[in-house]
Amino acid sequence: MNIESEIQQLVSYVSGNCSLDEQKSVDNWIKLSKDNEMLYADYKKIWESTKVNKQSILIDVDSRWEDFKLRSNFEEKAEIEQRFTLKRFLLNASKVAAAVVLMFSVWMMFDKEEVAETIYYTAESTQLDSPYMLPDGSEVVLSNNSNLSYPENFASDARNVGFRGKAFFDIAHNPEKPLIISTDNVRVKVLGTSFNLCNNEGSDEITVYLETGKVLFYSVDLESGNTLEQTILVPGEKGVYNKLSGNISKTIYTDENHKAWKTGILDFVNAPLTDVIPVLESNFDIKVNSKVSLSEYRLTARFEQETTESVFETLQTIYGFEYEIDKNIVSIR
Repeated sequence: MNIESEIQQLVSYVSGNCSLDEQKSVDNWIKLSKDNEMLYADYKKIWESTKVNKQSILIDVDSRWEDFKLRSNFEEKAEIEQRFTLKRFLLNASKVAAAVVLMFSVWMMFDKEEVAETIYYTAESTQLDSPYMLPDGSEVVLSNNSNLSYPENFASDARNVGFRGKAFFDIAHNPEKPLIISTDNVRVKVLGTSFNLCNNEGSDEITVYLETGKVLFYSVDLESGNTLEQTILVPGEKGVYNKLSGNISKTIYTDENHKAWKTGILDFVNAPLTDVIPVLESNFDIKVNSKVSLSEYRLTARFEQETTESVFETLQTIYGFEYEIDKNIVSIR
């Protein structure tokens, strides 16, 4: 083999990507001389070092490079050229070239997600008319101050996305590459579906409202990565992860109020006020404190594109209690 074919075929040989004929050819070439055996041994050592720890490749290659310089007296190049034959010089040069080519080949084989730049995005407002687009074509409508993080290029076997806040996801279908959303120690695994995901700051729950398709909703141990609890959701079901107990539950939901942040519509029919308040807290990102017992009150009303102030003015008119709004705290008295 000439030098170029040595480099090409040895890379294929040590990585296990050569044909049977090429394998026989390399085997015969290795047996031709000690120099060939040494060159093959160098390739093999570099390749095997990559199997142990991907991050150590450059360190190991640097080590082999330093070793090569010492063995070939590379720093004294002028004297080497006088003492070495052309064959020895070309052999040493081929080792350096082979190491560089092998480094590049190994890097190309790595999962691109590991070296891809991570994109971080925070919604400055709720942009209903312009969903955020992920690299695979999935659309995300984010609530104000919600966060996304994802690799510039998804891996070959999965689409991993980090999330915090509140958003409506419409995921591009790809059964060969599931999309996994990570939010705290909870995961939502989907192939192609649409759902509302809520993990608000200060909330004790992470909730998924599934509209179409099917998702796997599960929690993991962050240290070991092992799955703790899981459930499969179908359309019309919501999954709830309790941050305090670590438990996952699922129930059927019948109203669309969980999307009020997106649609601007809140609809209540004979709903206990104790159920109304949590919906208002989630939708308007507020905390309601009441010195009045609300368990006896029920509400039938529809609010469209209302503010926190206008909703509580309506409640004051209906029930006669007074309220005060201080930033995101509402006090009923």
